[in-house]
Amino acid sequence: MPYFVFHLIKGTNGAIREVELKDSFPEYKDAKLYARKLRTELELKDVSDIKIMFADHEDMAEAKLTQNRDAPILREWEK
Repeated sequence: MPYFVFHLIKGTNGAIREVELKDSFPEYKDAKLYARKLRTELELKDVSDIKIMFADHEDMAEAKLTQNRDAPILREWEK
């Protein structure tokens, strides 16, 4: 399964508005180096706008990125 590198474009409310595929790689090491290079070149406000996703194909990777996830449950000692 390949590794996909995406650029996430967020809306004004912080939700993901658009997902743009930058490239895909057969190995994680290559994807990681490419993502680091993009983060330094793009002058993004937030470096978390570049994500690496591992999936069978591009559509599955994009679906994983855009799905809503529940907030983690805080334990009493974590508050």
